[in-house]
Amino acid sequence: MIDELVPLSLFVGRHVVIRKVGEKWGLLDIRPDVKGLDEDRVHAVWHGLQRTRARSAAICELCGRHGEIRRTGWHRVRCDGCEGEHLRRRHFVDANRRAIEDTALFYVGVCLEHRRLFPVANIVLQAWPDDIDRRHFIDAVNDAVSWWRAGSWIERIGDEQREAFRGLRFP
Repeated sequence: MIDELVPLSLFVGRHVVIRKVGEKWGLLDIRPDVKGLDEDRVHAVWHGLQRTRARSAAICELCGRHGEIRRTGWHRVRCDGCEGEHLRRRHFVDANRRAIEDTALFYVGVCLEHRRLFPVANIVLQAWPDDIDRRHFIDAVNDAVSWWRAGSWIERIGDEQREAFRGLRFP
């Protein structure tokens, strides 16, 4: 993919401004603003971006190995290993949703009590027979707290605590 982006890099800053880099339908999506280029160069930039987008359909978005588009909910490009890990995490989170929520509640309480943020892994000492499950648990608690802080919900925590929590910082 880099081969297609090299010609684009010659123009970036002078005539091309990258407005957005993201994904759409699982594929790389780069949106440039092209100014001051002749029509042939504009077509060359767009052609390179289209080739890059097409190649992104076969590269795992997590590890860079060969992947394929997975159409289960969100479209994403994953290799078999990363997709298997994703499915394992999803099943784990579904099976432990209540424990994750209880732990997120406990974490928020500890941080508010001490008036500062702690790394989630320093507060959550949940023991799992498998380090992968422990990592999934810590990540799920961190996700729950992050989403709650941004405006989602965790049962038994009100908006007053959310505002106080938003003001906390890491030391």
